[in-house]
Amino acid sequence: MALKSLTDNIVGFVQILRQLGVRISIAETIDAVDSLTIIDTFDQDEFRAALKSTLVKNADDQVVFDRAFDLFFVPPETKQEQRTAWDSKKQLELEQSQQAQEELVFQGRPLDIPDDLKDVYKRLPEQEKQRLQEFLEKTSTGHNVKESFQPVVENLLKSSLSFWQRQLSPEDLAQLAAARRQLLGHNELDHVVESAAGLGGAGRNPLLHKNMQDIAEHEIPQVTALIKRLAHRLTTRISRRFRLTGRRKLIDIRQSIRRNMRYGGTMIGLKYKTKKIHKPNIIVICDVSASMTKYIRFTLPLLFGLSNVVKNIESFFFADDLEYVTIHFRRNNDFTQVTEDLLTCSSQMGQGTNLFIALTSLQEQYKRFISSSTLLFIISDANTLAPLETANQLASISKKVKRILWLNTLPKERWNQNSAISLFTKYCTMFECYSLAHLTKILSFNLTRQT
Repeated sequence: MALKSLTDNIVGFVQILRQLGVRISIAETIDAVDSLTIIDTFDQDEFRAALKSTLVKNADDQVVFDRAFDLFFVPPETKQEQRTAWDSKKQLELEQSQQAQEELVFQGRPLDIPDDLKDVYKRLPEQEKQRLQEFLEKTSTGHNVKESFQPVVENLLKSSLSFWQRQLSPEDLAQLAAARRQLLGHNELDHVVESAAGLGGAGRNPLLHKNMQDIAEHEIPQVTALIKRLAHRLTTRISRRFRLTGRRKLIDIRQSIRRNMRYGGTMIGLKYKTKKIHKPNIIVICDVSASMTKYIRFTLPLLFGLSNVVKNIESFFFADDLEYVTIHFRRNNDFTQVTEDLLTCSSQMGQGTNLFIALTSLQEQYKRFISSSTLLFIISDANTLAPLETANQLASISKKVKRILWLNTLPKERWNQNSAISLFTKYCTMFECYSLAHLTKILSFNLTRQT
């Protein structure tokens, strides 16, 4: 179905931007349509400026907007070429899926393999595909091999494909996730979404999308500055409640009436109010065990940045126990000195992981920091001993704090490989967080509100 009117195209363009992660309200969409009544719609520069001014709210969104605009608002001939290329790509993907379906069989019956592992199979080198096919062929025709063997074969194949999935880089995993992206069901819009997403972060600050385990030494000052800027969002969260103020903003009717009762209700003096700025109490528990040392260049700047802009923050390291490190960030030292102090003094750095003991220590030794207004951040890949006991501790703490927020450095596509994560997410909100882009997105949410 083709988009006929200009309004249809604007609404379709908004759907594309939303699919690419740009937050656009209905009111902003109406503003965008209304703005076209006061410009020359045949002037592309004016047209682009009108849409950008009504739909874009930050620098990252601006890059996504430009990318989608250049792909969507094109001459009919270019659009036809794009549609042809899109159809060819979809046909190729369909053929690859059918081929995988035909190859992953046991005694003529299709194997029950999850879609994400089938996508991994399609990406395997031909030699590895051939090896798996030979395994399935020999197993299917083996002596005394019956139909009841199928679940065993499926588990073996899943294990093999999971191994290959673990070998993929976060960037490859992101591409697989993008391939499974829920599209809009409209060819003309879907090809723009996929093409724009496939262009990646070109034009943005590449540091935002870089995996933090790959951060170079010379990039740490820039990372620290970016994190410090992001941390301000936590400290300036605006509450729905109001407080009295001497500045003339919004009249406080109730207080004004109360004050002027002495004058018989005549409004001689007015009282004013303004919105409260909500400054949460924050506890950060940072995993510095052996499996997390590769992220130390992310977690230390994060702790340093938060400590510089948030007054009510308490910081801890944990591995096989809990270590109080807030004092290191309150000495007004620069980041290099703080890092050197922590790396030389910490008793937890590079140890094994037992979050259960760490949370137990938090409840017993530092319960003075825990209150109903506390936001508890846990930064960890969720690989820990005693997962059941850890989940029980999380359940206990979740009743005493405002919210538990878990920043997981493991790509979300690998969460299903760790059964403990499903236990932990019952008592906390877990976010994928291994880049500054993830951190930016997380801090754009209202973290103080329960979901």
